[in-house]
Amino acid sequence: MTRVISDYGSGKKELKSTKTDVSLYNGVPSYTCSMCHSGGFTFNASSIPKAKNGASVENVHKTSNASNTKYSNMRKDFKSINKLYHFTKFDTAIKILGSHNLRFGRLHDMNDIHENDKLSYVNLQGNTIQSFQSEILEVIDVEMAKFRQISLTIDDEEPKKFGFDLHQMWGLYADKGQGVCLVFDKDILCSKLDGIVRHGTVSYDKIVESFYIANHNDCQIIQHDMQNQVEKLFFHKRKEWEHEQEYRLIKYCPNLKKEEYLDYGDALKFIILNSVIESVDGIKFKEMVGKLSEYAPQVPILVYGNGLFDYSLIDINHTETIWTSSNGYDILIPGENCEIDV
Repeated sequence: MTRVISDYGSGKKELKSTKTDVSLYNGVPSYTCSMCHSGGFTFNASSIPKAKNGASVENVHKTSNASNTKYSNMRKDFKSINKLYHFTKFDTAIKILGSHNLRFGRLHDMNDIHENDKLSYVNLQGNTIQSFQSEILEVIDVEMAKFRQISLTIDDEEPKKFGFDLHQMWGLYADKGQGVCLVFDKDILCSKLDGIVRHGTVSYDKIVESFYIANHNDCQIIQHDMQNQVEKLFFHKRKEWEHEQEYRLIKYCPNLKKEEYLDYGDALKFIILNSVIESVDGIKFKEMVGKLSEYAPQVPILVYGNGLFDYSLIDINHTETIWTSSNGYDILIPGENCEIDV
């Protein structure tokens, strides 16, 4: 029996007994079928799981070059940075890692079918105009096409909704959990932006107001008005999209034929896979981990998914719990915020 002494949070020490496995996994006790209640929360640590094909997780994850060591600072590092997340398919993630760039996408490729449809036009008397000369319509379409964006996800502090814990994003943008969530340091990534890139959190409104343009026969005025209304055009969406917690980068790109990219430098800090892959196909999961480690050998790989009692974020070797849905980042760590008296 092992006695866990915790003085985390409440200021009081509490003794609880919990049955432990005699084995150590990477120097950390492997708890089996037990819970330690202390400080108002529950700490769960499972023994080394097996994939359905019989391969142990320990063998599956040895390809990772960014594996953590005993009592690493991975949880502290993850919690401390301001994060932006990019959900994408696995093959696209490999392209991003290989090129070290994020691509600015065209608005007509976005899921919101009204991204290009937020403009209303009035004459000098304020009356809505229903028809335009063809050359004016072409100017409007071309001008809208010059704006491109990179869509990211940000943590929502009120209420606490972390970007990596959004199931809709895993389903819609990360290939139904078969894809990847790239985690960037927001401060570093935004420092890479030049002066022409506008960036910020999208506002979700019950009603998205149209942007009114007057003097519709003057092409230069239309271009000028659109360029000066970027915030209203591209940083407001209807409330039904609020689950995305979107953070946008908007760039004006005069050359319609040229692709535009953002070199993220050293902003990529973590890569998250979903446990749905690991639980269904251990061999595929091992191959994915190996390929990610090949393209980003210094970036730690984490796993998000449904654990025994709640959702959790753990390191690839299953030796460190970063976050759980029940306790957040308040994880009991022997020697850090609790003691083990054997």
